[in-house]
This record gives sequence, C-alpha cells and structure tokens, in this order.
Amino acid sequence: MKKLLLISVSMLTLIACSEQEAYKQAVFEQISHDPDIKSYHLDPEVITECIVDLSSKKMPGIAPFEPMRKKAYQGYTRMISLKKAEKPAEVLSELREHFGSAQGLADAHMNYSKCYLECISTVTNRALDDAEDDTEAEPIQ
Repeated sequence: MKKLLLISVSMLTLIACSEQEAYKQAVFEQISHDPDIKSYHLDPEVITECIVDLSSKKMPGIAPFEPMRKKAYQGYTRMISLKKAEKPAEVLSELREHFGSAQGLADAHMNYSKCYLECISTVTNRALDDAEDDTEAEPIQ
C-alpha cells in the first residue's frame, strides 16, 4: 500500500513539474526577446526563475501537483503565448473560459505583470548594489 501511495505521489509530482516546466519555458521565451531585459543586460534565466516562483505563489492551489495548480500553469502558459497564436481572438475567448471570466483572466495577467515588474526591479537593484560594493572595495590611490 505504501509503495502504491509513493508511486502515485511521484507521478503527480512529475506531471505538475511538466506543467510548471512548460510555463517556465514560455516565460523564458518571452523574457529572452524583451528589449528591457536586453538593454539592462539582465540574465533572462534569473528573471524567469523569479517570475515563475513569484507568480506561482499567487496561483490557485497549494501544492504543485494539485489539479487547480496544473490548470493554472496551463492557463498562464497559454496567456503568455497569446501573441504567437494564429487566432488570438479564439485563444483569448478560451482563456476567459479557462480562468472563469474576463475578470479572472485580468487577475491572472495582473499577477504575471506585477511579478514581471517586481523581478526586473529586484534583479536590477541587486546588480546596482553589487556594482556599488565593487567600487567601494577598490582602494583609493
């Protein structure tokens, strides 16, 4: 019985990881083409990790393998990839249905956008702090 439970939990975790990985890949693709990221010379991988971690905290569901969380990852992935869709109007309609309403979609988009801005700000400030620490460490001649 314990083995069956362990296998079931392991399978659910793997499935959830694949949904999260697809979300992470969609975020990375968007971030790596973002002109702000390029102009500030920020690492797209660091920004991606930050956005995925931060936005996941505000998604429905508690655990990554929960069906609600899996559905949220799928919705966020489609939402981020909307610009690449052949028929964006249809995908937008499907996203409204997926998130329960237009307001639900707007809330998800707001969550993603806030996390995006917060992560860029945090990583940029860290880089500035590191640069400041480097200049303070140089001896005065």
